[in-house]
Amino acid sequence: MATKYSDIIRLRSGKAAYSITDEKKGEWTSFIPNEQFNAVLRTVLKSVRGNSIDNHKSFWINGTYGTGKSHAVSVISHLLGDEVSDIKEWVDYEYGDEKFQSIRQAIYSLRQEKRLLTVKLYGLEVMNHPLDLALVLQHAVTEALDRKGLKIEVQTDFENYIRHIEQNPNLWEQLISGDKELPSIASTPSQLIENLRGNDVGTFHKISNALRNASLDIRLDNSNMKQWLLDVQNKLTELGTYNGLLIVWDEFTDVMTNAIGIPVLKELQELVETLMNIENNSYFFLISHPSAFNKLGSEQLKQTDGRYFRMKYNMEPVSAFKIMSRKFEIIDKERHTEMCNQFYTLNPQLLELFTSASNDMEETRQDLFNLFPLHPGTAHLATFYATVVGSSSRSVFEFLGQNDAIVDFLNSEETFLNRDTITADYLWDYVLKVFQENVSDFGAVTERFNSYKQLVSNEGEEYMVVFKGVLLLNAFNNVAAENNNGLVTPSVENIKNLFAGTRYENSVDEVLDWFNKEGVIQRAPGGLYSVQFSALPSGEIEEKMTEMRQVQFRYTYQILRFSDTAATAFKSKFMQKVIRPYSFDFFSDVQNEAQLRNQIKKGRRQTKNSALYLALLFGKNNEEVAKLKDFAEKCAEDENDKDLKNIVFVVFDSALTDQNYDMFIEFQANYACASSHGFLDQQAVHREHAIEMVKEWMDAAQRGNAIIFINGNDSQSISVRHLSSVVNSSVVPMIFPYGPDAIDILRQKAPNTFWRQQNSKEIVRAFLLASSKADFDALSSQMRPVQYLIQDCLDDNLNWKPDVPEGHPFKVVYDKVNSIIKHADKSLPFNFDDKFSLLTKPPYGLYSSFAAMAMVAFALRPWDGKIFDQQGKPRDKNALVGDIYTLFKVWDEGKSNNKLNFKFQTPEEGKLCKSLVSLFKLNSSSNAYSDVSSLKDARYAITADFLGKKNAPLWSIKYAPDVAFKDLPITITITKEIKQLTDDIVEICQESDLRNPALVTETLRLIDEQRFEMKNILNVDAAFSEGFNNFLESIEFVNIKDDEIEDARKFIEQNLQSTVGYWTEEEVVNAAKNWRLSKSSPEPPTPPVKPTQPVGTGVSDPNILEEKRNKAKNRIKAIGSLDEAKTLLSRLCDECGEWLLDKINS
Repeated sequence: MATKYSDIIRLRSGKAAYSITDEKKGEWTSFIPNEQFNAVLRTVLKSVRGNSIDNHKSFWINGTYGTGKSHAVSVISHLLGDEVSDIKEWVDYEYGDEKFQSIRQAIYSLRQEKRLLTVKLYGLEVMNHPLDLALVLQHAVTEALDRKGLKIEVQTDFENYIRHIEQNPNLWEQLISGDKELPSIASTPSQLIENLRGNDVGTFHKISNALRNASLDIRLDNSNMKQWLLDVQNKLTELGTYNGLLIVWDEFTDVMTNAIGIPVLKELQELVETLMNIENNSYFFLISHPSAFNKLGSEQLKQTDGRYFRMKYNMEPVSAFKIMSRKFEIIDKERHTEMCNQFYTLNPQLLELFTSASNDMEETRQDLFNLFPLHPGTAHLATFYATVVGSSSRSVFEFLGQNDAIVDFLNSEETFLNRDTITADYLWDYVLKVFQENVSDFGAVTERFNSYKQLVSNEGEEYMVVFKGVLLLNAFNNVAAENNNGLVTPSVENIKNLFAGTRYENSVDEVLDWFNKEGVIQRAPGGLYSVQFSALPSGEIEEKMTEMRQVQFRYTYQILRFSDTAATAFKSKFMQKVIRPYSFDFFSDVQNEAQLRNQIKKGRRQTKNSALYLALLFGKNNEEVAKLKDFAEKCAEDENDKDLKNIVFVVFDSALTDQNYDMFIEFQANYACASSHGFLDQQAVHREHAIEMVKEWMDAAQRGNAIIFINGNDSQSISVRHLSSVVNSSVVPMIFPYGPDAIDILRQKAPNTFWRQQNSKEIVRAFLLASSKADFDALSSQMRPVQYLIQDCLDDNLNWKPDVPEGHPFKVVYDKVNSIIKHADKSLPFNFDDKFSLLTKPPYGLYSSFAAMAMVAFALRPWDGKIFDQQGKPRDKNALVGDIYTLFKVWDEGKSNNKLNFKFQTPEEGKLCKSLVSLFKLNSSSNAYSDVSSLKDARYAITADFLGKKNAPLWSIKYAPDVAFKDLPITITITKEIKQLTDDIVEICQESDLRNPALVTETLRLIDEQRFEMKNILNVDAAFSEGFNNFLESIEFVNIKDDEIEDARKFIEQNLQSTVGYWTEEEVVNAAKNWRLSKSSPEPPTPPVKPTQPVGTGVSDPNILEEKRNKAKNRIKAIGSLDEAKTLLSRLCDECGEWLLDKINS
């Protein structure tokens, strides 16, 4: 004989949330099919049966969160993939009724012919790019095969391995030498390839094991993914266990709302289209929220419908009754029916009341019968919670199935003896935690509960039960909106219906009167027991609310800034994976566009140049949001306002709503009033409620969408959940295209710790001192991703590759640093911070990180020993390590440091530069090159400008006759000191990299001693012309006569193609000898064609010449082989002048 409800009914197993990827054995069998599921199942069975090409398609099911679609698809995957013996019990139980005979037969009939292996994917997986699709699918299929112990090797895998070994022979040599098994089958990569081409399965598996041990992936390309899937399918068919694949992709919404969604779908379309061929037995089953289709245009939707059965999976309110009714398994039907009839005979109005909204009143009536002893009023509120308030019907399922209070009720002899029912207070206890977490919707009722629960409890059990029921009606009534069918309004009638037929029924009127009298819940006009927000003085609260609307919280952004709640949420939830330093502020409409602009610009000015600055724009309502979108777009496109450049405007779709604004103001007003009256408990509660409202707003924003505007580029609509990834992959490269984080492969491969702000001498030292890439192997694992920084730029010897991608950040920063140094005034101090600080700004954005410090270090390698400290000591590479470290520290702290003051020549070289400027009058405005600020400048000005005008080399004056100076008022003689000074200056001018302090010192001494005489000599043009002629006539065995000088000079100019100032005595002697030989030949050779600009006349732009020289040097550095070098030299021999041939021969 039954003594408790659990003797008559028992709870069926099952849990609330369902995860396809983490489901436990047999868990799927807790699913209760309904007609909607049956419709989906029929569609799948028809397609997989494959009798018609029109029906042979993949599947895409969509429904709002919590409709049970994931569990439904899991059931289908088991029906198609498990052993028939493992599904038989469930199929026979759920479809045992005669009306389900056709479904039952269709399942068994299909399974006699086909079985599909389930492959599981969830969300974005590891995809950051559409090209990652192949990797994700390959991993998922391989894992599915491994789970079933299936070892499959297909031709596509063999070809993929062969291609990878051919492209990466060095890597495979290392793998062979470091693996235990590979050397037993092959000693070289070429041997591995030979084995694979012979389809050697043993080699294939050993390679797979070696890759797994080395944590390496060899990904398929999307282009050959299609063939690979078909190969796997066909191999499965050969093995005989399975006929194909069922690739289930849950939470596909995450893919579609990501920036890569459309490209990924396009790749999938091609795969799915191939699988539609009637000979294939593999299918995709996508599961998503309806929002997954928001980005698809009509044409794309049409293409999608052509490849998938697109099915909706929704939950109707009445279906929740059925779900709950199936939660109770009736084990004593006779006794249960007797008790149920007794209850509803005494309370017939309840059946009529709670079945009136159903399309099938009889079926709903039966569901309510099956739910007994759950009170119909409680059942109705539970379904309301499921369909309007809660996240899903699974919440209802959990209310009955995973609720200790329900278990205790069913096991209690007292509740059975009293014929008690499960009343609304049980549901209140179950949802209270959810209510407490959702302050914006339920803060009022939870506050009332917390404030009065002790007082009410003291009055007795029936007072607390009714109290919870009234609060539950209030909670649902506040959020019902258009879903309110009148049954959740806190009216006396609805309150009584909640407890009709229970032992509390006769106490309801008395309890409600007490509520009203004690002010617990006062009766409002119309007889409603509505929860007023607080019992504080209403007049005072109204005054505070008015004040706050006008002052403290007049604008929406003030709500977001009143505590650190919003900022903390943004950093921890929205931007947790962003790798670049960033700053942000909250903004909203302030009814004055200029004022809002100024607020945003002020925020940008207070942010470091290298940091990303985000202006986060939130609206109170949709009207404000629309206005903010117009404002952000206008600011981003305003090219005239430079202060707005590079600001990231993010406009969030999720508005606060006017209702929530009013509620927030009410919370704050109550907080202020409670504070003024010393009600500390209420004060804390109201403030916490206000904070919770902000938290919930930020949570809603994170679940929603936003639009990004930057620098007039096309706006970008995003899912806020993926803001981090969009910032990293799209926003940052747009603003800092030459920063290291703009390098895709580096960003994808390097962990977040690699990008952390940190100063490292180790990374600087490595990039300054390394002689080859192999030297970087000694770096710590944390720094090792720098290999991806340089892999496209530098060869193994750290020389520039000939095909460095245009605009590669590593090369751009290198060129910029060297350009800054090259064009600096070398006579002035050179401060690293002053000169290089622009590298912290867009488009570079360098900050203290491994990658940025490596970039600057490598850029300064050419200046080893060429930069000097204030005392004139050269900065070698070891000294530059500290200098670069200090530079980044200065950038971090924003404080200048005199340790970064340098110069580019020694004091002696500086003095020599000034002496040469004075001696040769190089700063004269009439000179073509008058901006002489360094010794290098002086050398060029002498050889190219001064001597170009004299049309003779400087050494000519050594051979000047005394008569050349006859017009001077003093006697000038070319002494041995003058000759020595001349030779010293010539040597200094011809040294490409002056490293001879003794020569500089001697030259300075001789200039001081011979300044007067030398100045006079340099002023006499005849000293140059006659001196040069004397030199020509003195050349032994050439015997140039006076009447031959002009002809010889012309020949020399034609053959010495360098500027006359660069001619050496040896070159002129050789040229003169060639001239004499040409005169003795029967037919003189045709002289070379003169350059467009005659040699020896005119002056080249020094910057252009230097640029050409550097370009030529870089070209030589880029030579990759001896043959290439020989070819270049041979071409030079064919096309150059004799002077270069003499150089080569010497």
